[in-house]
Amino acid sequence: MQPILSMLLTTVLTAPTTGAVAAPADLKDTEAVLAYIQAHPDDVALVTQGVSHNADRLAPVASAIKITHLAAYADAVRKGRAKPGEEVSVALWNAYHLPGTDGGAHEAALGRLKPGASVTLDQLVSAMIEESDNAAADLLRDRLGPGALRRVAQTRVGTINGEILRAFGGCTLPADVCLKNYVKAGKQVRLTLPGFAQQATWAETVTRVQPGVLRGVLAGLRKDRTASKHLEWPMRQPGADPRALLIGTKGGALPGVISEAMYTVRPGEKPRETVFALRRLPEATWFSGMRSYAHQQFIVRMATDPVFFAKVRAALK
Repeated sequence: MQPILSMLLTTVLTAPTTGAVAAPADLKDTEAVLAYIQAHPDDVALVTQGVSHNADRLAPVASAIKITHLAAYADAVRKGRAKPGEEVSVALWNAYHLPGTDGGAHEAALGRLKPGASVTLDQLVSAMIEESDNAAADLLRDRLGPGALRRVAQTRVGTINGEILRAFGGCTLPADVCLKNYVKAGKQVRLTLPGFAQQATWAETVTRVQPGVLRGVLAGLRKDRTASKHLEWPMRQPGADPRALLIGTKGGALPGVISEAMYTVRPGEKPRETVFALRRLPEATWFSGMRSYAHQQFIVRMATDPVFFAKVRAALK
């Protein structure tokens, strides 16, 4: 099976690779993922129907946090505080971008949308979900207000690029202020980033959320037309058949962290919402997971293979 989101550009900082490292586990397929979580249960969060492992323990979830941005946007649209057709200056959007820190997501979004001087607010949201553009997420957060995200996530959700500027850009001010000053200056800066180990240490300090709360947010988004059309973008890709298996998802990655918030709907069955997050992954293990997308296959297999689901549930008791 091909990766569900083979086109997804997750939030991964560009990092120099080190020499070959003997991998404690190669996340090459679903069985390997299961073996890894059995060996490292404290570094795994898995929350779905029938499984609640580390649901209440705060965890870094990388770009999966962007479903809280999406929920705040959908709520603002429902309440008339935002309009999908509202114009957003591309120059302003670009001002939020930190080149070389998002896996090419910003450039890919611009390439897909081919905007003129502006995009709509809804197009900006699509870039945040489909390409996982950090600049779009931070601009949307400023547009809606940080309080809107806090109410959804039940914790403070920081600015993504502000955190990067503070960690690696020499800014000693609060992250929000770092980003505000960067946007105001209007000049993109390409940062020199450290190696994997230092970035992985930093990844443990960024916005963390309770996976159980995130699953609740995901369940609400599945029922919301404004939000679900964005999360279900993989269904618009060639070969996808929503009649066989409908998928809505947002994943993410930071060095040492791989995450996915996904709902699946099979004909004649109840929808299943799953939040899966791996943290403190060794470098070689992390890179193998980023190549295989086995964590996505793992979630789909749990939703479609009762025997495998039972194995997972037993492993985490």
